[in-house]
Amino acid sequence: MSNVAKFRDFLTSEKIYMNELKEDGTTFFRAEQKLKDGWKVLLVFAFNQDENVADLFCFNVAELKNPEKKQDVHTLLNEYNANFRYSKLYEENGTISIRYSYSIEGDIVPDLAFRKLIMLLETAQQVYPRLMEVIWS
Repeated sequence: MSNVAKFRDFLTSEKIYMNELKEDGTTFFRAEQKLKDGWKVLLVFAFNQDENVADLFCFNVAELKNPEKKQDVHTLLNEYNANFRYSKLYEENGTISIRYSYSIEGDIVPDLAFRKLIMLLETAQQVYPRLMEVIWS
């Protein structure tokens, strides 16, 4: 059974709903989630074509609309990235997101893989208040 099929079966057995999409040989599973503050993020679990690399994302953690705050936000992102082992934050076109990539050696352990995605959601929950402080200050 493929790693994608194992992950899909895990989601089904745990009654976790994520949309499945395919694009250019990559299979994505995605779902929108709300942070405690009500802010919506998009969680994405992506398998490469060979199903031996997983790229996990938490998109839209915050929006940076004021270009004057960009340097302060990047300083904060660098601080977080220096302190977080796995979750890496980045800003692209005014949107702050989190990424984590890992190599799948052999068969995927779906529960562990899903917990890594939840780690990104927890990171978003943790960094959101301070990001908002910097953006709104």
